[in-house]
Amino acid sequence: MKKYKLFLFTCYGGCATGAAASKALLRIWEENPEKMKVACLPAVPIPAKAAEIRRNAEKRLLVDACALRCGKKLFDAHGMTADAYIELTSRLKEPKVKRPASRELEEAVYSLLRKEAEMLLKARKSL
Repeated sequence: MKKYKLFLFTCYGGCATGAAASKALLRIWEENPEKMKVACLPAVPIPAKAAEIRRNAEKRLLVDACALRCGKKLFDAHGMTADAYIELTSRLKEPKVKRPASRELEEAVYSLLRKEAEMLLKARKSL
């Protein structure tokens, strides 16, 4: 597997912020396919896949759609670290709603996650 500067993880939650995060991370990946990719959050508990994730990404961005923080709990339970973590409902002061995301929410989430990904790409890797 190719080594990437950044792996992007999201919970793909069944709510507006989850749908917006999913679309945003796919869009960011499409814009930067040589530097980053969307990675498989459900693969984190699988030892061989977790080792592959650690080996093939310099940095990891983890996005949770809501305050349940399912992705963070999964990372923590399996010793995976994130170089940046965002929980969207708190960060954007948006309630968790079980419906598709509006265009405005999609653009707000995209802007936030794009800035975070850019900051991670520019930052030096910790020693």
